[in-house]
Amino acid sequence: MGVKRVRHHALSPDGKRIAFIWDREGTSDLWLMPADARHWPVRLTFDRPARSYWADAQPHWSPDGETLTYAARREIWLVPAAGGRAKKLTDFGHEASGPIFSPDGTRVYFISKRGIYGNQCATTPAGDWPVALTRFEADASDLRPAPDGQSIAFVYHPQEDLNRSEICIVPAKSGEARHLTGAPQVWDLHPRWARDGTRLAFISNRSGWRELYLLDPASGETTRLTAGQADVQGFEWSPDGKHIAYVVNHDGAGDLNLLALEGGEVSPLRAAAGWHSFPQWSPDGKWLTVEFESPQSPPGIWRVDVASGAAESLTQSLPPTLQTASLQTPQFVRYPSTGGASIPALLFRPASASPAHPCPAIVYPHGGPTSEYALQWDLLAQWLVAKGYAVLSPNYRGSTGYGIAHQHALHDRWGIVDTEDMLAAGDYLRGMDWVNGERMGIMGYSYGSYLALLALARDPAPSTRFKCGVCVYGDCDILTSWAQGDRIGREDLERQMAHPSKNRAGYRAGSPVYDVAKIRYPLLIFHGDEDERVHPLQSEQLVEALKHGDKTFEYYVYEGEGHGFLQERNLLHFYATLQRFLDWYLM
Repeated sequence: MGVKRVRHHALSPDGKRIAFIWDREGTSDLWLMPADARHWPVRLTFDRPARSYWADAQPHWSPDGETLTYAARREIWLVPAAGGRAKKLTDFGHEASGPIFSPDGTRVYFISKRGIYGNQCATTPAGDWPVALTRFEADASDLRPAPDGQSIAFVYHPQEDLNRSEICIVPAKSGEARHLTGAPQVWDLHPRWARDGTRLAFISNRSGWRELYLLDPASGETTRLTAGQADVQGFEWSPDGKHIAYVVNHDGAGDLNLLALEGGEVSPLRAAAGWHSFPQWSPDGKWLTVEFESPQSPPGIWRVDVASGAAESLTQSLPPTLQTASLQTPQFVRYPSTGGASIPALLFRPASASPAHPCPAIVYPHGGPTSEYALQWDLLAQWLVAKGYAVLSPNYRGSTGYGIAHQHALHDRWGIVDTEDMLAAGDYLRGMDWVNGERMGIMGYSYGSYLALLALARDPAPSTRFKCGVCVYGDCDILTSWAQGDRIGREDLERQMAHPSKNRAGYRAGSPVYDVAKIRYPLLIFHGDEDERVHPLQSEQLVEALKHGDKTFEYYVYEGEGHGFLQERNLLHFYATLQRFLDWYLM
């Protein structure tokens, strides 16, 4: 808990300063530092509530570099870069997010949920009453004003096809939106203008992988820029429009590459056993700032020279006591599952484990399920390994990063193929002579919690693989969860499992609460009482079923926590309880 996450940085227009979010002291505030050397940063905000990093977003600079806009408490705010009191720009009772300045700095565009859906609005740095730019019965996201300020590119999410998104343009002074892309079951995302405003680049999965495409807004013509059976995760145009820096996923590593628009040559800019994100160019195009994290180093901001690839860390978040610890980089592995599936995974092996002294093991599935476990900072996994546990983190069917076929293999089969992948993970670990196959557990958060419950409830073997499970704010009945949760979670379920009225049997088959009677080993359950994504009633329903079946469990509810625990006192209790539980049943 002593590691304070640095994240979501934004390079100033003149390239001299970096704004970023720093998770520390119970807040997720904005800080500012010079971009040319290591300096202690200046704090810009003092009361921005703590946010889980996966649910937050970057601040955005004004074109003159004088102010920054950001979202907090469901409103849009403006703070002077020189320091001073932050000003609230919106205050009309509707959730607002995703602010970005117009190129001339006279407007701030943002997404407002004035009804059910998020639509585009505009206000001014003075906080004038907002003007609606779109009124869709669907969501808009990722607003990107054109360099000439005349139009705004954005992503449109039609309700009639939840597995589809489109790149659109709307006039900045209001008018009809123009759809530039769109195809059934295709995601087109992340539109970014070239500096001259004549081209848009975007990410699409239309080839079966998330790849880069070039779009001519005038003609609608698209050209694929990458082709390597690997998922592009983010990118940024160079100032001269001749190159694109992008992050691409190779077996859990997010490498930084450089693409030459003329000729299509791709050259590695920085490859490391970790993950890059948010690449941003200096005004002269000679260097980039980028965020980087790895299993051995927490997230930080780096400066990368474009010509040489030389990289310098601008922040340091690793406490001195951890600098001498033997943090491990996991091994990338694949193991077989049902139906001929090959499941990619990352495996941590304790240094003390050997055939003479086999270690206990924990299967640690990620949440999502449309996510992945990658070579990123995870001190919980390192802590477990340091205690002597092997940790296997599977990218089960349904995970991203390994192509659309792997991701869509879970559609209509929640609780079926993913459970098989968990049981196969147990078999894989049992086959290693340095793992004690009789001392294995499974734990996860959110969807990973759901998988932990499934693995305990649906293991048909006479000697079950897992001797305990840990469920952290997860589902137990996906039908009632669909009814109880927020719209984002509900649509995510429908995207993969269809509406319950069309697939009632699938929802029933995917709900482990009906199999609680088959659980043979203890469960540890945690939930936050303000969780909107997976309602705490999911854990209440599970606990009632466990009581009815006379099962062994512990259950803790944390006050004031949502879908992700953030309060220090709750985290201290959580980790202490987790340690006691795992060590009691597995060590």
